[in-house]
Amino acid sequence: MYEVFTPHLKQRSAGLDIARCLAILFVIAGHFFINTPAHDAIFQGPSMFLQGMGRTLFQANVPLFLILTGYLNLNKTISRKYYTGLIAVILSYVFISVITILFREHYVGEHYSAIQWILKITDFSAISYAWYIEMWIGLFLLTPFLNILWKNIETRRHKHILILTMYLLCALPDLFNRYGVHLVPGYWKVIYPCAFYFIGAYIREYRPEWSRLRLFGFIILCCLINPVFNALFVKNHSMIQLIGGGNGVIGMPLAAAVFLAVYHLDVRAGWCRRILQSISQVSLDMYLASYMFDVLFYNYFKTHHYTDQGQFGAWFFVIVPLVFARSYFFAIVKRRTFVLLRLPTK
Repeated sequence: MYEVFTPHLKQRSAGLDIARCLAILFVIAGHFFINTPAHDAIFQGPSMFLQGMGRTLFQANVPLFLILTGYLNLNKTISRKYYTGLIAVILSYVFISVITILFREHYVGEHYSAIQWILKITDFSAISYAWYIEMWIGLFLLTPFLNILWKNIETRRHKHILILTMYLLCALPDLFNRYGVHLVPGYWKVIYPCAFYFIGAYIREYRPEWSRLRLFGFIILCCLINPVFNALFVKNHSMIQLIGGGNGVIGMPLAAAVFLAVYHLDVRAGWCRRILQSISQVSLDMYLASYMFDVLFYNYFKTHHYTDQGQFGAWFFVIVPLVFARSYFFAIVKRRTFVLLRLPTK
């Protein structure tokens, strides 16, 4: 989420803005299944089938951001200018953390001492979704060295092998090490940010071309695997995640397919390009702010409208747009405040 696009509309890639907008939309949409009892709900009926498809698709959220990171930062090198890019993100994180702390104190009713709140900022728990910032800091610091590694791999075939190796390190443990069974080495599965980074770097360097129709067909097929399996073989049980998570055996190629389907799209309408650019520029702030609006809206709608998960699925089309719009408004106000105060923005 930290890459900086050129401010000139004609020089921007609309496709990359679309990818980033999809990523933040998928984040907010994916949180629907975190903030409702979706994981424990009995899988039955058309609504749960569609929710099962959505849960798979929206797992491409953070992977899309990581692929964008590799795509946009492939040429970053060790320099003072590069490392100063850390400042804007840290300032944003601290600022939104302070706002979130005030929200948690006065709306949620959580009371801690000043020192305890400061420690929650430093351990990335002031905002429940801020684990991404902790991960991002390490990826940011590693980026110039990942680029050195990538550019010193001599052949395209060897780069294929690197990506395949990382895929196996991440995906196989996600698939086979479950329910108390440990069938494959799983220690390095947390390397998935680097795996997605290199996928983005590969796409940037070689610009692979795939039929968009085939990519959309593959995406739909991936999203059908879990609900079809559960509809056929699972009765009176919550949905079994047959294919695992976003960094799993299906999740990784799914995220790559979504990115490949949109990254070279063109948008001619200037008003549409400006909207995409505006959302893209504040996506990180939207991500961090969305926690507060999740708490607000899910608490209200679950209290007043929740009967069961199947019935509540219809409220996805109300809550997700509300959280998205409020997060965007907050992020725009925050960005303009930083500009007025002459603080660095992403």
